[in-house]
Amino acid sequence: MLKNIKVDFVIHIHEALKAGKHQDFRFEDPRNKKNWLSFAVRKGVPLTLGKRVLAVKTHLHSKDEALYTGEIPKGEYGAGKLSVFDEGKAVIQKFTSAHIAITLKGKKVKGIYHLINLGVTNRTKYKEGQYLLFKGKLETGD
Repeated sequence: MLKNIKVDFVIHIHEALKAGKHQDFRFEDPRNKKNWLSFAVRKGVPLTLGKRVLAVKTHLHSKDEALYTGEIPKGEYGAGKLSVFDEGKAVIQKFTSAHIAITLKGKKVKGIYHLINLGVTNRTKYKEGQYLLFKGKLETGD
């Protein structure tokens, strides 16, 4: 398990022609910082406790792809407009295939967030790319 690793993050507003308007939540992959993990979040990254949303893992991005803003031309993957909603530093608190806990330190988005792999829906199906994303309570050490 990886933990306490500092990374950069960005949240884009993506006005995609095919997928519609959503947010892309991206952060450096702590296993290889040349890659960025990316999650499409249709309802947006929750800013309050108690709200849970679906985050769908997409392909790995290079740093240039992850930080790109502007227009992606029609006919290309992700075609549409990308603009930054928030960005900043983060600390990976926990990183396993089942659970990622990441503390975000952005201008708008702050606090600990959890990505829980929805995992096994029955004994034969595995939904590797679907995660539950929610804001958690900061631990006080008690």
